[in-house]
Amino acid sequence: MQGLQGFDPSQREWIQAWLSRLNAECQLLNFFEPSGVNEFWRLLTSLSVEDPERFRQFSRELLPKFLGALFDAETDDSAWVRLFDEVNSVLPEIGGYDKSQVLWLIRQVQANSELFEKSRKIFESGEINLEQGLENWRQDILAGSMLPDTIRPDAFSLGQNLAATPGDVVFENQLFQLIQYRSSTERVHENPVLLIPAFVNRFYILDLSDEYSMVRWLVDQGHTVFLISWVNPTELLAPYEMTHYVLDGGLSALDQIECILPRVRIQVMGYCAGGVIAAILVAWLTARGEDRIASLSLLTTLLDYCEPGPLGHFVSEDSIESIRKPLMDMGYLPAELMLRTFASLRPHDLLFDRVLNCYVLGQRGKPFSLLHWLGDGTRTPASLILWILEELYLKNTLVEKPLIELGGQPIDIASVACPVFLFGAEGDDISPWQSVMKAAKYFVNVPTCVLGEGGHNAGVISPPARNRHNHYILNPKNQFSKQTAEKQEGSWWISWNEFLLSQAGDAVSPPGPGGGLRRVIEEAPGRYVKQP
Repeated sequence: MQGLQGFDPSQREWIQAWLSRLNAECQLLNFFEPSGVNEFWRLLTSLSVEDPERFRQFSRELLPKFLGALFDAETDDSAWVRLFDEVNSVLPEIGGYDKSQVLWLIRQVQANSELFEKSRKIFESGEINLEQGLENWRQDILAGSMLPDTIRPDAFSLGQNLAATPGDVVFENQLFQLIQYRSSTERVHENPVLLIPAFVNRFYILDLSDEYSMVRWLVDQGHTVFLISWVNPTELLAPYEMTHYVLDGGLSALDQIECILPRVRIQVMGYCAGGVIAAILVAWLTARGEDRIASLSLLTTLLDYCEPGPLGHFVSEDSIESIRKPLMDMGYLPAELMLRTFASLRPHDLLFDRVLNCYVLGQRGKPFSLLHWLGDGTRTPASLILWILEELYLKNTLVEKPLIELGGQPIDIASVACPVFLFGAEGDDISPWQSVMKAAKYFVNVPTCVLGEGGHNAGVISPPARNRHNHYILNPKNQFSKQTAEKQEGSWWISWNEFLLSQAGDAVSPPGPGGGLRRVIEEAPGRYVKQP
């Protein structure tokens, strides 16, 4: 087992950055995570910087005892108490943690047989490298990574090999920037496509490296593509809820597109929570008698929250009330907490396994653009989070009466009459595909329902050139049955493009940035996506 030879304790900026981030979130962390575990980790980390010699002693002498006890199923609570006492005698300054909570975490690890076995083999192999593991952790903190070994500034750069599809920011307000991508074909389809990503992550999930970019692929198919790049909100946007994101966000984007391209009808796509915005926006326009939408595509989007999947287990009236005050005091939900909630649905892949590899073995995985994006989250306004929890998860007000109102206008999804495309991913842990497809019964016309292979993110980002996943056209009479579906070879993007082409209009000359009528603010990807 290696210690901390060669570690430079003078490099304190990383621990300061981490402690600052932790302290800023401590109120909410107490509601989402065991505070005793956090405190133990904080104290031990501080020791590694302030007194590396004694930390080295811990890593060489006490840590092996801890790991040995961890892998011995016969170790009872009293033995753990004796180990805690030994740690406190050697390192009295880290004694201010809740031992019962640390023991609770130990029991969780022991209960995961796969993780437990891998950890045991690592311990027995003698391949533990805490020196490199701590250095990897330091680098992750400074890079702003929220999951181990995700943010890789050494491999990815926005505007270079991520979010690099040529385009221009043609409008911005306090909530979003509107990007218009430059055409790559001699002729384009008349009706443009507006992409509305989720507001809990950065938009470039839709514009990853060239081979994985949905934006670039759509542009190459002859579509004029616009995209909303949401701001990373601070406490100043704490009062913003769904009304703002629909009217100041989605509606404002539509208005700007129609100024740039008059007399077109727009094909709107919403991804995940962006799909909720898109569906509400189209229903709002329909209720007002405005025929501005050519089609609506909803990717991994829940509209019916009767069975919302694992995330629904976190939500109750009591849990909402418990976080209301600290959430409003902070003004937003930190990106870390949102990501940890999602990661808890796949703890082995996204947390435990990556922690062991990166911080215990000191190994770095191969850089992957999707993982880089996953670790690069954004904050969410406090009022918007509370609105989602109360109106969607608790009341299910998009489909249950009394229906919601937006800006004084009642919203009824059942009024939407434009063609609708629904996509669900077979391995989706966040938006189960069966629940996604429940939305089909609420629309006037039968939607095109497509089931893809893969998960919530990798299932959506499935470029045809990679040919990794197949997809299924679901039977409109039974959207919940894969057995009655029509299997299609290759990416679901192909079937989606066929749907878009059916509403695309005539072939026309490509428009210039801003329609040639307005000033370009800056080149894509713009400033908002780069906000820390």
